[in-house]
Amino acid sequence: MVDERGVIEETIVLGGRYVFMKVRAKTVADEAKPGNFVMARPRNSMDPLLRRPLGILKANDHLIWFYFQVIGKGTSALASLKPGDGVDILGPLGNSFPEIRGRNILLIAGGRGIVPLFFYASRVSPANSVYLIYGGKGKNDLNLTPDIHALPLKRTFLFSEDGSLGERGIATQDVKKIIDELQIDVTCSCGPEPMLKRLAEVLRPLPTADFASLEAFMGCGFGVCHSCAVQMVSGRYQKVCVDGPVFPLEEIAWSI
Repeated sequence: MVDERGVIEETIVLGGRYVFMKVRAKTVADEAKPGNFVMARPRNSMDPLLRRPLGILKANDHLIWFYFQVIGKGTSALASLKPGDGVDILGPLGNSFPEIRGRNILLIAGGRGIVPLFFYASRVSPANSVYLIYGGKGKNDLNLTPDIHALPLKRTFLFSEDGSLGERGIATQDVKKIIDELQIDVTCSCGPEPMLKRLAEVLRPLPTADFASLEAFMGCGFGVCHSCAVQMVSGRYQKVCVDGPVFPLEEIAWSI
């Protein structure tokens, strides 16, 4: 983990208040693994005081790509940055998805949950057969579809609730059918909590090994503030920032 001064190379505002951002940050980019995240804020800015967590979409050649949605003051400030502007990046933080070889892997992404799975797909596809389910409320939640088509995936299943892109429906609706047909060994997922809870119910009786990357509110990113604590089925609490964000799906106690 380093606190690095990055430089914005590109900022593109997409539909649905999503932002695609490329940052030059040599050390963080070289050390990043799929599932890792950073805590970021505009350089020399203390408004808002706390940094915002950003998942890493991809990283190579001293560059990091982010894809995030503008929700409030912090993400709005980041989205306003232009090429040449500075951004303070603390990272890489968190754990990563398992290293796997010779398996059939199904990735399940809901909206901006595509971020860690995109990075993971780029790294594990050469040694595995990787499939992707990518779902959202509408086409604006599926902005990265053209980029996904450039990945070496075996097949991609697109779902939108309003039918504006791909098949009308939700990301979890055909999971069991797809797993059975493709003889999936491992699933990795990221998305809204209701989606992950439903996945936990669907996958519980199946023989797959299942992992989920959790999204959470964070104040620090390294375990001090306890704002991202999540309950496990054991009754214990773990912190998404340092114990995760990737957990075995069956270990999480879903409260909704």
